[in-house]
Amino acid sequence: MSIRTIDDLSDKLARELIWRKKELSDLKYYIDLTPPDSTRRKVLGRCGVAILYAHWEGFVKLAGRYFLEFIAMQRLRNEELHPNLLTLSMRKQVNFAPNTFKASAFGKITNFFLSQMPGRATIPYKTAIETSSNLSSAVLREITWCLGLDYTPYETREKFIDSRLLGRRNFVAHGEVMDIDPGEYDEMRTGVIAMMTNLKTQIENSAVLKTYVKPSL
Repeated sequence: MSIRTIDDLSDKLARELIWRKKELSDLKYYIDLTPPDSTRRKVLGRCGVAILYAHWEGFVKLAGRYFLEFIAMQRLRNEELHPNLLTLSMRKQVNFAPNTFKASAFGKITNFFLSQMPGRATIPYKTAIETSSNLSSAVLREITWCLGLDYTPYETREKFIDSRLLGRRNFVAHGEVMDIDPGEYDEMRTGVIAMMTNLKTQIENSAVLKTYVKPSL
């Protein structure tokens, strides 16, 4: 079912967050129950890092897509869109030849802004949010820009995102040895849940306040 209303959007976001939080909490429970010196605890700790990253990336991608689908269903004109979202609509409607620097190619952009602004916006909500399985802070900054959201809340978490979350996921993915104790897993779990919750709140606030619409002069 299409995401047409704020209630639809909030329901989708809530469902995504709830099951992810439960799974991360269940894993914490099993890690805490495992004897400290057992091989099983080491395995669970490594699994925990991979799952933490997977939930973080998965939530960001789906939450972003849900928000863009909601905006697309508002059936706005290009001239009504927030500039960042207008960029997405322009890229969807203007075809570029790869690696071209011809002025005529960039003329398509000029034509878009001269003739297509009163037309219906085309938001590519199925493809616009891409992480390439590498959700670094730089990629997150780009995603929040595309969504017209404030990146500031994540600036203090960049080291956590890049070094602890993404970096350690890469260690696990490459088969390298790494121990994660229960306290560290729980700290990372708390950080990931806080960031997902914050993103959910930002998206819901933007939908309610209609910050996806071009600001009035």
